[in-house]
Amino acid sequence: MEIGKYYYVLTYKGRLFEDIITIYAGNEPYEHSLMTTTNIKRTQLYESYEKALEHAKKYDLKVKKIRVDILGLGSK
Repeated sequence: MEIGKYYYVLTYKGRLFEDIITIYAGNEPYEHSLMTTTNIKRTQLYESYEKALEHAKKYDLKVKKIRVDILGLGSK
């Protein structure tokens, strides 16, 4: 992450989107589970709003714009 740069994150009920886990039954997808986190270092960051919005719509999430130094990774 670059200090002072803006990124987009996806949120779900106040938590940050981390990943989607797919559980398989044999060779067929059985269930999808949404993983969330409160740790900014574990969330997926998007440099492009369009890419973030594409994933947000797919999983019914919200897009939030963040600036890295505001997260305590370089600002006082």
